[in-house]
Amino acid sequence: MVIQTKFLKQLQQLELKMTEMGQSCLKGLSLCKHSLYDGDKVLTQEVDELHEEVSTLSRDCDQNCMRILLLQAPVAKDLRRITVATNTVRDLTRIMDQEKEVASLIREMDHSANSEIHDSIAELFMVAKGMISNALNAYMSRDEQVAQDVIQMDDKADAAYLATKNFYTDKLAAKVDDPGNLVNLLLVGKYLERICDHAGNIARWVLYQKSGVLESEE
Repeated sequence: MVIQTKFLKQLQQLELKMTEMGQSCLKGLSLCKHSLYDGDKVLTQEVDELHEEVSTLSRDCDQNCMRILLLQAPVAKDLRRITVATNTVRDLTRIMDQEKEVASLIREMDHSANSEIHDSIAELFMVAKGMISNALNAYMSRDEQVAQDVIQMDDKADAAYLATKNFYTDKLAAKVDDPGNLVNLLLVGKYLERICDHAGNIARWVLYQKSGVLESEE
């Protein structure tokens, strides 16, 4: 009983750090969006700072997971919980990595050129926010239905990125706008789509924790 209580306490401490990581990812996404639409490059520096904070939290979480494995030697469902936590931390870290890339692309853009930001970019930001938020909620509450909903949302992200890709490749071919901005906006869309993929991964780990079977991404 003492060992189990200690395990649960350590897991709670781990999940507090994971919650902080998730909130930083959501904040970073919001900063990227406002930086792009407002042309405020200063906000991209804040994203870089968040990236450093999340990287530190990620290392702390990895160490916590290793400590639990070595000292508590969890088995069966408890071991699965640590496996899920470890992989969720990895996906949150990747989300923040992608946000840093988005911030870098926005910083490189010439905002005075007033390049058109296609509606699909706004859609990707919205879907990414919803997927990250809901994936975190699903993880913390062990809610399989919410996890399934997150996975279904990935179809919207794929469709929005396809629209982004088609729009900017056509623009590049027509040579009617700043080519550097067009390429960067296309890449922003790609990184946002990858962020959605990682949020979908978190949802799949939630389902794995219950079933022991990891669903592959279709």
